[in-house]
Amino acid sequence: MTDNFRKNPGDEEQYKFDPIVHAVTVNSHAERLVHDGMLFHASGKVTGMVDTNVDDFLISVPAGVTPHILSFSISTGRGDIDIVAYEGTTTSADGTEITEVFNTNRNSANVPGTALYSAPTISAVGTLIHTGWMPPTSTGTGQSGGGIVGADQGEEWLLQPSTKYLFRITNNSGATIAYRWEFMWAEISYEH
Repeated sequence: MTDNFRKNPGDEEQYKFDPIVHAVTVNSHAERLVHDGMLFHASGKVTGMVDTNVDDFLISVPAGVTPHILSFSISTGRGDIDIVAYEGTTTSADGTEITEVFNTNRNSANVPGTALYSAPTISAVGTLIHTGWMPPTSTGTGQSGGGIVGADQGEEWLLQPSTKYLFRITNNSGATIAYRWEFMWAEISYEH
């Protein structure tokens, strides 16, 4: 098996050292990606989502990029909320690009190749690959942390290049809700 990231045996020796403190990396996988400027984050808050409405987020992965989705989650004050993900989505319009995407290493100039959109126009959802659910609560408060992926639970998704992914949130709570959403992903590029 060929390692696409290591061009020669000396690279393996070089990359085991943190570039800032020049010590062998013993921190977590995600923390090392932060140090190397390869971890990206986007988040926001949606208010006024009425009952039975659907909010869609689209991840458009270009050729040559394999994003590692470490986290997609929402937090809200009440359930019943369905959260589903589809692969191979077809759009007639990708929607509004979410430009507030940040490298979590604020000293890095790296930018992601992957694009994130809200409110795409969906022609075909694609293949269902994951479901999540935030159940109703008796008080209508305190719901938190529903989502598709959680790296803290050992789950990570490697998305395919040249593919679109749909993350769909459906409000089945019987009320108007507000929610906070968050995406975190890595684009590994040890070729510099």
